[in-house]
Amino acid sequence: MKDALDVVMAWQLRNPDTTDPTAAIEAVKASKDGQTDSELSLRLAHHFLQLTIPPLFPQNKPTSNALEASRQPAPWKDTGNQYALDLLEWAISTLDRKTIEGKWHLLMPPILKMMDDIDMKWKARGCHMLGLLLENLHQKIGIDAGKNSSIAVQSSTSFLQRTGYHNIFTEALFPMFTYIPSITPENKSVTLFREVFPTIISLAQLLPTDPSKGPSRERFLDKILREGVLSPLAHFPTPSSYPELATLIMSHVPVLLGHMGIDCVKHLRDLVPLISAILQEPFALSHKPLLLSALKALQSVLLNAWPRLPGYRGAIMMGICLLWARCVEERKKAGSQDIEEITSQTQESVAMLDAIMQATETDGLAKVWEQEKQDLMQASSGVEELFDECVTGQ
Repeated sequence: MKDALDVVMAWQLRNPDTTDPTAAIEAVKASKDGQTDSELSLRLAHHFLQLTIPPLFPQNKPTSNALEASRQPAPWKDTGNQYALDLLEWAISTLDRKTIEGKWHLLMPPILKMMDDIDMKWKARGCHMLGLLLENLHQKIGIDAGKNSSIAVQSSTSFLQRTGYHNIFTEALFPMFTYIPSITPENKSVTLFREVFPTIISLAQLLPTDPSKGPSRERFLDKILREGVLSPLAHFPTPSSYPELATLIMSHVPVLLGHMGIDCVKHLRDLVPLISAILQEPFALSHKPLLLSALKALQSVLLNAWPRLPGYRGAIMMGICLLWARCVEERKKAGSQDIEEITSQTQESVAMLDAIMQATETDGLAKVWEQEKQDLMQASSGVEELFDECVTGQ
C-alpha cells in the first residue's frame, strides 16, 4: 500500500491540475509490473526546492554595507520558517549526483546566503548544508559509478571548476578560520569550526590528485592544515587558553594527515613543536580532552610521516616525558582525576616511536635510541612503565 501511495503522490506532483484518477491508477499498475520505480522522494525534493524554499530566500538589493545587508528581510530566519531549512537538508540527502548538478541553481542561493550571513549561527548552518551536499555528492559518485568511480570523480570535479563554484567555496570557507578568540567568543568559534572542517575536507576530496589538471588535492590539504590548524593556534597565547576550540582543531589533524599520507612530512617542523608544546603545558591535565586530541594527533604524525621522524624524536620525547612525569605525580594525589586513558595513549605513542626507531636504516641510530631509552629510565624510576608497550619490553 505504501508503494502505491508513493507512486500516486509522485504522479500528482507531476500533474497537479489533473483530477481524473485513471492515469494515476495506470501508474500504480505500471510500478507493480516493474515498468517504473517510485520517484516520490525526487519529486518532493524538486517541489520543495522550486516552490517552497525560494520565497524564504528573496534576492535582496546589493549593498556594500554589511550592517545594512544584515537588516534586510530574511524570512528564513523566522522561527516559524525553520521547517524550510529542514526540508532543504532532506532534499540534499535525497538527490543523486546527476540531479544535484541539475538542481544546482536551486540549491546554491539558500546555502550561500546562509554562509554569507553576519550571524555565526547561520554561517555554521550554511557550512553544514554545503558539507552535506559535497559529502553526498562524493558518496553518490561511488554508488552511481561503480567501477567507473574515477571517471565520475573527474566529472564532478570538472563540474565544480567549470561552473566556478570551486573558487566560490574556497573563497567563502577559508576566511572562516579567522573567526577566533579573542575577537570572536570561543563558543561561537567552536560552533563555526565544527562545521567548516568537515565541509572543506569534503571539498578537498573532490579535487584531482594530479596537479597538472588544475588545483590539486595535496596543495588544498596543505592550505587547510596551515590556515585551519597552524595559523589559528599560533594566535593563541597558549593552546589551553581556549581549550575547547584547540581540542576541536587538534581533533581534525588525524583526518587531514590521513588524507595527506607521506606528503605531510613538509609540515613536521611546525606540527611536532606544536604538539609537544601542548603536552608540556604545566596545567595540561586540567584539559584532558585537549591532551587526548594532541596525543591522537601525535600518533597520526607517527603513522604517516615515520620515515622522517627520527630527527624529531628529541622534541617528541620532551613533550611525552614531561606529560608522563605529571601523570605520575597526579597518581600519587588522593582523589586525583582519572588519567588512565591519557597514560594509555602516551604509552601507545611511545611504542609507535620505538618501533620507528628500531626499524630505522640509518647506521647506528637504533643503538643510539636504545641508549637514550636506558638513560631516561635511569634518570627517573617512574619512566620504566612508559616503555611497557614497546616491543622490546624494556
